[in-house]
Amino acid sequence: MAMDPAAFAHSALGGLPYFDPMMFINVSGLCATTKLLQCRDFGIYQVDVSRKFQRGPDGAPDMHEDDFYARKRVIDQVADWTESMAGKKRPGSLDEWTPILYHFEIARSAAKRARDWGHIVFTDPTTTRFLIVMCFGQPQCNCGNPFHDDYDNLTKYQADRFMSLLTYLYHDGNKPKWVRATYTTLANKDLPVSFIDPLAEQPAKSSPPVFHVTAENFVPSLLPAEIEKIDNLLAQRRSVKMPPAELRQKVQGTKSDRPKAEAWLGGQQKNGVQCAFCDKVGDAKMPACSRCKLVRYCNATCQKAAWKSHKPICKAASSVSTSK
Repeated sequence: MAMDPAAFAHSALGGLPYFDPMMFINVSGLCATTKLLQCRDFGIYQVDVSRKFQRGPDGAPDMHEDDFYARKRVIDQVADWTESMAGKKRPGSLDEWTPILYHFEIARSAAKRARDWGHIVFTDPTTTRFLIVMCFGQPQCNCGNPFHDDYDNLTKYQADRFMSLLTYLYHDGNKPKWVRATYTTLANKDLPVSFIDPLAEQPAKSSPPVFHVTAENFVPSLLPAEIEKIDNLLAQRRSVKMPPAELRQKVQGTKSDRPKAEAWLGGQQKNGVQCAFCDKVGDAKMPACSRCKLVRYCNATCQKAAWKSHKPICKAASSVSTSK
């Protein structure tokens, strides 16, 4: 396996007095801390990831084909909006969004579970406003689909985590103003214009919803282990001013603050099982029918509700089992 360019540079040049690992930009890098620091050091165009989507999925072996096209669609939508606004007079507006991450973790090796990963991040030229788009594959609807609330919770969680990170990293200088987050699915692929428009103080109500997180209302969401990894990355920079201790307390959350997202997380597990009544996906601990052992249910309520339709199958299966 080829070594990451930044890792190779660090091993080859790390002993030189002028070496700074942040000077090596890897478009395929997944570390949000590194990319955000590089945005301020080298400019957003140097870390633009749209070039990764200019060719087909064969040119992006680190992504599943479905993920590639979902992200490409979002990046193309934002680019089309930016182009449509070019030349129009909009006082005080910065009608430009650059994608800087297409799949990310807060710091290198910090993500342990599926919910720890974020998806696409855009920033404007001031690097004070950010957009996050989560790309979920399962269609979202309004018919009680258990994934619906999970998508909302996970998207809001990523917005809070990203604002926590921005507050910690950009403490000395041009401070972040807000992070907006929404998501796409197979059923809802288009982004609302109010989500993209930097002049919209509060995005209009939409489905999927848009979450507007500011420097004043974000929920502190970084775990102590993540902050330690961030500090280790900052310590590698020659001219960095480390965040003050009181800022650590401002951005630090706990594990209990993380969204449960049980249905979505269950679907990310190996050998996931599905409730035979409500179709919710869970793990192997989901209780099975004690009689036929063929189906599983979330709980006794689902099992009772499904009994009328399951009864003929259950009795038939049980009779075959006892006759052997």
